[in-house]
Amino acid sequence: MIRQVSVFMENQAGQLGKVLRVLARAEVNIRSLTIAETSDYGILRLILQDTDAGLASLKRAGILANVTRVLAAEVPDSPGGMSAIVDVLAEAGIGIAYAYSFLPKNTKNAVIVLKVMDADNDAAAKVLTEAPGIILLERDELLDR
Repeated sequence: MIRQVSVFMENQAGQLGKVLRVLARAEVNIRSLTIAETSDYGILRLILQDTDAGLASLKRAGILANVTRVLAAEVPDSPGGMSAIVDVLAEAGIGIAYAYSFLPKNTKNAVIVLKVMDADNDAAAKVLTEAPGIILLERDELLDR
């Protein structure tokens, strides 16, 4: 499991920039970022090089943020790479709440970050670890990619 920082923002100009500036001033590197939005608000999800420092700097700036445990799995960066993860979880009866990916610079593989129901975390980790061609990453392994 890895830790993801989620930031809740009003859907208005300048909100993303404020978060990014706070993290830059704290010298916290962003490894991955995705935004989900509605007409009124957005959820910015971040994988940070230093989760604790990033979270502390955001909170000091008055930015509402929390930490969520998510899974990160490395798969070949080729057609069907992510479907291997989805298929393994579906066979185990585990649904995915959301997912996003990034391409690390130190590997030819893709990393898929995914959130399952908290009650399914252990089962999801087990089936992903046992699946051929999928590498379940821990925090340090992810950040070294």
